[in-house]
Amino acid sequence: MKETARHGEGTEPIRAIDHAPMPAIRMIGAATTTDRSARVRWTMVLVWFMRTMAVAWIAKGLLGWTIVLGINSGVAEFIELPALAQGMIGFFAVADLMAAVGLWLAAPWGGVLWLICAATEVMAATLGAGASMAGAFGVILDLGLIAAYFALSWLAANERV
Repeated sequence: MKETARHGEGTEPIRAIDHAPMPAIRMIGAATTTDRSARVRWTMVLVWFMRTMAVAWIAKGLLGWTIVLGINSGVAEFIELPALAQGMIGFFAVADLMAAVGLWLAAPWGGVLWLICAATEVMAATLGAGASMAGAFGVILDLGLIAAYFALSWLAANERV
């Protein structure tokens, strides 16, 4: 900094800054404008994956409630089902809707609850609990979705580093 004084004014000097301004602060992990179009934003892909899964899990949870309430008696009559099947349908009717809300919000607890629901459904079908409404296709689909969720979460986490 150098000080200069104006002619004819008081004795108080005027300060002039003679050094360059500080460079702009760059956000860590943020894409610059030049490479933004060429880069895949894995965080955004993960959020859209979670929201798509939320819509599917809302439908799945509502299907469970139609069975519980007797609206969809073509699938199964809830009262006539074994107690194990009633418990599984009741659990998934509640847990799937809660997981769907958490997935839509892209909250960490939503992903965890969804993983618990999907893993429980896979285990119930695989271990032959007799209460699972998912067949072999449902098990393969759940395992594929779990793998996709882990892969997208890993890619999104590495994007932020």
